Amino acid sequence: MHRKALFILAGVFLAVALAVPPIILIMQAETDVNNLIIVQNNPAMATSGNFSDPNALHQSHQINYLLVGIVEVVFVSLFAVTLYYALKRSTLPVSDL
Repeated sequence: MHRKALFILAGVFLAVALAVPPIILIMQAETDVNNLIIVQNNPAMATSGNFSDPNALHQSHQINYLLVGIVEVVFVSLFAVTLYYALKRSTLPVSDL
């Protein structure tokens, strides 16, 4: 693979590593707000928003934090490996390319 393509691929991995976690956390916050609005407007529907059980809400948040952590580790690792390979490839003599 050409070294410019490796640098582009490393950039894509870095972009995903930086963009996906905030998106997941924003979606979680929007869900929490929507559930809170449902509970405030109609307390009889409190079970549908997981607000009647604090443990279920906590478990939902923990799953999202775990997902964010896994995405971060995977894509930062891919970024590091790709960047290392691209830099290693760029230091080779021209005859080896």
